[in-house]
Amino acid sequence: MKRKFIMHVGPTNSGKTHMALRALAASNSGLYAGPLRLLAHEIWERLNRGQIVPLGMEPEPGSEPDTTINMDVANETGSRPTVRKDGHSKYARQCNLRTGEEFRIVADNAPLMSSTVEMASYDRSLDVAVVDEIQMIADPERGSAWTNAVLGLPAREIHLCGEETAVSIIQDILKDTGDELVVNRYERLTPLDIQESSLGGDLSQIQKGDCLVVFSRDGIFAVKAKIEERTGLRCAVAYGRLPPEIRSEQAALFNDPQSGYDVIVASDAVGMGLNLKIKRVVFETLHKFDGQERRPLSISQIKQIAGRAGRYGLHGQPGGFVTTLYKEDIPTLRRALATPAPPLSSAVLDPPGHWMEDISQVLPLRASTQALLEVPSYVSGIRPPFRAAAQIRLDQLSQFIDTHANDLLLSDKLLFKNCPIQWSDPIALDTLAQILRLYTNTIRVELDAVLSVGPFMDMLKKVERMMPDRAKARACKDALKHLEGLHKVLVLYLWLSFRNAMAFYEADKAYELKARVERALEWCLRQVSSHGKSEDTDLTRSVDKLDYRHRRKARVGGRDWVAGVAAAKTVAESSRG
Repeated sequence: MKRKFIMHVGPTNSGKTHMALRALAASNSGLYAGPLRLLAHEIWERLNRGQIVPLGMEPEPGSEPDTTINMDVANETGSRPTVRKDGHSKYARQCNLRTGEEFRIVADNAPLMSSTVEMASYDRSLDVAVVDEIQMIADPERGSAWTNAVLGLPAREIHLCGEETAVSIIQDILKDTGDELVVNRYERLTPLDIQESSLGGDLSQIQKGDCLVVFSRDGIFAVKAKIEERTGLRCAVAYGRLPPEIRSEQAALFNDPQSGYDVIVASDAVGMGLNLKIKRVVFETLHKFDGQERRPLSISQIKQIAGRAGRYGLHGQPGGFVTTLYKEDIPTLRRALATPAPPLSSAVLDPPGHWMEDISQVLPLRASTQALLEVPSYVSGIRPPFRAAAQIRLDQLSQFIDTHANDLLLSDKLLFKNCPIQWSDPIALDTLAQILRLYTNTIRVELDAVLSVGPFMDMLKKVERMMPDRAKARACKDALKHLEGLHKVLVLYLWLSFRNAMAFYEADKAYELKARVERALEWCLRQVSSHGKSEDTDLTRSVDKLDYRHRRKARVGGRDWVAGVAAAKTVAESSRG
């Protein structure tokens, strides 16, 4: 198949994904593949509701622009937007959803699919595919999913959306494939100004519309408390350990001028997947602990986070502002924003599952998991512009698999290796060890037995008993960590049930519990910010009104499986920050 690639590249808030989404909506068959399940869900919902006007169709009057969409779309005004707040049946397209933990079927023969990149399907020819955040092709852990998409998506027209840094590497790859490439470049829709001075360390200088960026969960809550004490402004929060659903709800509180939440304190989770009406971004620091050491933010990271300010020209005037909390960081911020991010040097490749099977046959019988995982990088012969994927915490991961899963089949070992857990989290490791014990001993893994590893259910029931009344903020802070952990366990169980439904057979129960946990999390976060006042806000969670059903598969065959075993990292992104 002769393929045409169209790259849409530009900074944050440049509208670079707008035309790609309209081309997808106009296609007879198509795919959206994004980095987060939150974004995949968003596109799924809007395509089915008819909120995206297909390319070539005239927009009907009678709707405002959709300013809640988390995609980088054009700044539209008037009553005929092409990305609409209100859906129209004229534009509605049947679209199914596929992420690492679930499959939502609107129609068996739906022409469109919205998925996370790792779960993209390669089994049928398409008219149009949209691959979002293409610069992640260089990510050492997840990049192979983007590389697979560029090399293997069977679509006549492929739109790649992301940063300018990815252009040269895509050009190098397509020289070998013989595919056509067109590059469309976009400029930022509103100005971004660096303020003359920092806040001088004074949190009382925080204003309505500010986003203070803090790179640790505990730091976020400590800073939030100080801001609320010194300014009287209520703060929403967004950080990696929060479920994407709750991050979206916290963003909605910040965006709603009537909610009383005027500031958001967030990690670098704000850099992707959240639409925030930020007037000013304030960096608490320009360094972040990466799990092993404290390191400076990259130019690309600083640009992406700072660029969140000023979306849609809100807060009374166009454009946004950026500064730092401390004056010593201002020169670094200025240099970063003035410096073009360097082009990506390589695209990441991960060995397919059948390679690992072949390698295991030639290694000694008692060879360690670490040896198995290291061999491909030495024997694969990967040449530029590609490089082998890196496995973070390889020593720890390998030792864990050898200790708890040594007697399992290689296919099972690879499955559990890619579980969506944070390998530095002791609770997560205890939970996975429990799952492996149950799987090894009984095959069928009961959800209650998995949850018995920690006080998860006791804490959930305790919070649910508190919910009819107001609780002390301290009690809610203590509950948050347990609820976040419980949510991750449920996501893990659902991820495994999607790949082995016979063993992990209580997915329906996990879905029900997940909804309860999200409601409890939202309530706890609101209590933490209620300043001793009664929080009467309706907590009835919005539910999808679209008619769909779930379908689960124990294994995904062929090439699709190669992408599937990596899909955990889509969920694991929510562990960052």
